[in-house]
Amino acid sequence: MAAPQATAVATLAQPNWVRLGILFGLLSTLSIALFAPIGVSTTYPRVVGALLDKLMPGFEHASPYLSQLGGAMKGETFLVVGLLVGAFVAARLGRSRVSEVELVHANETGVSRRYLNAFLGGFLLLFGARLAGGCTSGHVISGISQLSLSGFVFAAGVFATGIVTAKLLKGGR
Repeated sequence: MAAPQATAVATLAQPNWVRLGILFGLLSTLSIALFAPIGVSTTYPRVVGALLDKLMPGFEHASPYLSQLGGAMKGETFLVVGLLVGAFVAARLGRSRVSEVELVHANETGVSRRYLNAFLGGFLLLFGARLAGGCTSGHVISGISQLSLSGFVFAAGVFATGIVTAKLLKGGR
């Protein structure tokens, strides 16, 4: 039988996913009520537009695409910064359970090559999201928070596609 102290430590180390899910849903709904639907992909052209506007004043307003998006310092900008900082901190402090064999680019031996592949993959994902007019996080999270039928259908499609893709990558396992 496990010692009471060990059980208490194990319980504290495991987050309660139901509570976190409810908290996330409430925060998403609050964000929509106070600000606007949240997403990530729109932040990047907004920030690039704001930076280019500093270098070439009037650039942002001269571009129909960038002027339609609005200014850079929206709530989403801080969301993206928080995602980047949080991912970095989690990677440094957390212990990964992913073995080297399970990495997508396990045959790549060079760290710089992995970073290049990750950057190119991220760029293509962002490009596709902007081409589609938004990203999956915005459509799923904001759509479901607004009880949008298309948000629920899209989320089901994303998860179903993810399961099929994972099965194909793992050879049916």
